[in-house]
Amino acid sequence: MARTPATNLDLILLAFLHGTFIACALLVVVLLLLIAMLLSFSVSVVSIVVIDLYSLSYSTFSSYFQTLAANLELGFVLILCVLTSQAIAVVSAAQPWYQRTTSNIKVKARRAMTRFDALLLVITQRC
Repeated sequence: MARTPATNLDLILLAFLHGTFIACALLVVVLLLLIAMLLSFSVSVVSIVVIDLYSLSYSTFSSYFQTLAANLELGFVLILCVLTSQAIAVVSAAQPWYQRTTSNIKVKARRAMTRFDALLLVITQRC
């Protein structure tokens, strides 16, 4: 049976859809590459602008930045001193409680060892 042009329409449509799918996939890949290049360009431009602004502001406001850095460092040291003094106060206040707790644990451990030794002595005398 000979094929007429009307019977080849399904094959033509299939080839058209296949080509369209491949073209769409390639367009998506190209679009993603363009977006990646645009993002990298934007990041590089922003970093150049930030570096230029930093160097400009550093030359203009360097004394202000140095003063601010020194003040922040001094504040950090003062906070550290206050926290250290508070920690020393807490440790010295908790020291009697710690000693009392450890002595209680030692007493309980001695009692347990005495009971264990007595039990061991009883068991060895039975055998």
